[in-house]
Amino acid sequence: MPSHAFRFVIPSLLGVLIFLTPIRRDGNLTIGIDVVTGWVRYLLGGYGLHLVVLLTVVTSVMTLLGSFVRPGWLERREPLQKLFAVPLIWVALRLAGMAFALFYFFQFGPALLQSESVGKAVFVDIAVNVVTIYISACLLLPLLTDYGLMEFAGVLARPVFRKVFQLPGRAAIDAVASFVGASAIGLLVTIGQYDRGSYTSREAAVIATNFSIISIPFSLVVATVAGIKPLFIPWYGCIVIACLLAAFITPRLPPLSRKDETYRVVDSTAAEADDNHQDVNLLAQSWAAALQRAAGAPGIKGFIAAGLGNLAFFLFSVVTAAMALATMAAVLVFHTPVFAWLGYPFVAILELAQLPDAAAAAAALFSGFLDQFMPALAAASIDSETTSFVLAGLAVCQLIYLSETGVIILRSSLPISLAELVVIFLLRTVIVLPVLIAGAHLLT
Repeated sequence: MPSHAFRFVIPSLLGVLIFLTPIRRDGNLTIGIDVVTGWVRYLLGGYGLHLVVLLTVVTSVMTLLGSFVRPGWLERREPLQKLFAVPLIWVALRLAGMAFALFYFFQFGPALLQSESVGKAVFVDIAVNVVTIYISACLLLPLLTDYGLMEFAGVLARPVFRKVFQLPGRAAIDAVASFVGASAIGLLVTIGQYDRGSYTSREAAVIATNFSIISIPFSLVVATVAGIKPLFIPWYGCIVIACLLAAFITPRLPPLSRKDETYRVVDSTAAEADDNHQDVNLLAQSWAAALQRAAGAPGIKGFIAAGLGNLAFFLFSVVTAAMALATMAAVLVFHTPVFAWLGYPFVAILELAQLPDAAAAAAALFSGFLDQFMPALAAASIDSETTSFVLAGLAVCQLIYLSETGVIILRSSLPISLAELVVIFLLRTVIVLPVLIAGAHLLT
């Protein structure tokens, strides 16, 4: 077997074993990355919260230096500039995240931010789990993304994307990037393809709102927060079915069905021609694409550098700002009646579906629009495995989260407005909810 084939097969096989292969642990089915995360959590001991608070402080101090003081030692290092020289809105979010973390850790300031339903939920139940997942998943993620597996799987999935989802085959790469990496990664791939003229307005809008899937490691965090981790494998299987159904139906309805079949950049004929021939000798092309990627894959040092780069990006660019948004969302969801009012018409429907704690579940139905963890947090406070199964599923299937994907879409060149995001979010919720309820009754 040629050396390039070894560079593809061995790391990719390890990645599949760690991230995608079900294993039995403590009598329950899970995946290997969960075991690795457990080791990381064990090594942290009782200092997980301390690490989170320290992370918010370091992030905020470095952001002030990078965005305002701009010392020479930081200006000369481009990776540090990308992490810490940020627009004012991100400076404000990071400072807010640090403030909220310090309020909870030292138990001072507004009582609401010190409470279990806000401070503990965000900084212990979410942040500690997120950080431990980041540490384990980011360091090992290059096994899936850098050695050809993503290209191999993406090319194989092309015929399905053409026939079932009415999308060009290369859209499979965007979906796989989200599936094994993070939704933001797949979304950035889509935006780049649209800006280069590889997607029409309709195609780009459909891919961004239906295939920016929450990755497996993030789904594991959601299941852990919601308290259904022992059901992770069947729960995730139910999520896959629900997401595929939503991806099939939603693009055929307004507003996505009304998007123009026009390109942002006119010269896209070469990309179209390339895509039209991808179904010829598909397995051979998958293998060739994988080997081409493997030929430029990093060695051991490059693998470590890529893993540390992934980890630095998520720890410093994402965690503190995300915790600020999650705190604000938790206050709005759990301490105002807004989402209870929005969910009230659905109480009777959920009761008819024999879902326990229907009123609490209805209040959480639309909370995911603000932040992906809100339905999972609501699930954690409900003493029903069936209802928690459904709410945790919504946290993954709704996809349009204003605190992450929503902000990226609205700031990008993609032809999608805030009002359209709201409609797509509601459509996805209505489509996936019956699937999740049926799965919950069958599997819990």
